[in-house]
Amino acid sequence: MENGMTNTEFRVLLEMLAQLVESKATTIPEAVSLIRQFKPE
Repeated sequence: MENGMTNTEFRVLLEMLAQLVESKATTIPEAVSLIRQFKPE
């Protein structure tokens, strides 16, 4: 089993995150909060 993500999977994740921030965040703190939700625990 492979550990981590492929380049394609990583690019898809980044694009999804960018679209989420574009559609929901209206301020920089909101954008930061959305991005930090993706941080692993």
